[in-house]
Amino acid sequence: MTEIRPFQKQDTPRVVNTMAAAFAEDALYRYFVEEEAERKAFLEAFMAFRLRYGQKYGKVFVSDGGEGVAIFLKSGHQMGPADLLLCGGLRAMLPRTKEERERIMGFNDFADKLAAQAVKGPCWHLSPICVAPASQGKGIGKALMACGLSQVRASGQLCYLETQSAGNAAFYQVCGFREVSRTPVPGTEMEHWGMLWEP
Repeated sequence: MTEIRPFQKQDTPRVVNTMAAAFAEDALYRYFVEEEAERKAFLEAFMAFRLRYGQKYGKVFVSDGGEGVAIFLKSGHQMGPADLLLCGGLRAMLPRTKEERERIMGFNDFADKLAAQAVKGPCWHLSPICVAPASQGKGIGKALMACGLSQVRASGQLCYLETQSAGNAAFYQVCGFREVSRTPVPGTEMEHWGMLWEP
């Protein structure tokens, strides 16, 4: 059985590698940064930022070997410029070209607007949940989800997530999320799902 536990500082290198590997061929990140080597560098820096941000403003759970991670952000905080500076977001963004930064920031604005329309009141945000490619299909994702949602349930609040993958959307539905929006991503052939879980 997969053991899930809270993230510990010593997990950082393995977990960042897991996150970067899980999104290496993701359509959204391929859209953000087209060149493979540059995308790899961006993912390593950006996932380190997301991990630090999750530690500060939410709950981070990992499988005991570090091959899976889930970041559940608590309600009540809106990311601001200080977070980008203190958690390492600027380190990820500054090496990017002007066009890449515009794509990333434009998508974030698009996703934030959809989330604001879908979510009324206090709500956690699952961002992200991922499993290393070699460890997928072993129940790690479901175990991470169950652990995190138990925390959300105890708060009596909702949980929101986003995906650009039909396969992932189907997995989230199995975990109890329902589709609340499905919208084309401007300038791409991708679709964007907003999904909500209610206790």
